[in-house]
Amino acid sequence: MRVRCLEIVHPDGDFPVAEFDGIRVGGVYPVLEMVTDDDQCYIRVLGPDSPDPGLEWDPVSFETVDTRIPPGWTLTIAGGRTRLTDARWQRPGFWTDYHRGDPQARADYDNVKRELLAAGPPHED
Repeated sequence: MRVRCLEIVHPDGDFPVAEFDGIRVGGVYPVLEMVTDDDQCYIRVLGPDSPDPGLEWDPVSFETVDTRIPPGWTLTIAGGRTRLTDARWQRPGFWTDYHRGDPQARADYDNVKRELLAAGPPHED
């Protein structure tokens, strides 16, 4: 799944900017995951110059340009949250382990990231 950035609202000042942490208005980016719960929804988007593990954004600032769900993605509902992402990231504690430097979590992140970036944008006819 890929999205085009329509707007960027700076997280520290609630004002529009043309670019932030590797994401720019008009750019097309892979979605790494989508998460919803009772009060929020976000997508994790990775730009070529974004810091790992990508940034969490309000989906209202994007539009879908490629609706294909990558192979290996699963949808889980647990604890009031719905997550759509690669199955390797669905295990409990994945992001905690990633941020703590766990080698398996880092390897899983790197493999999924590489696969998503290699998939490239859809071909336009």
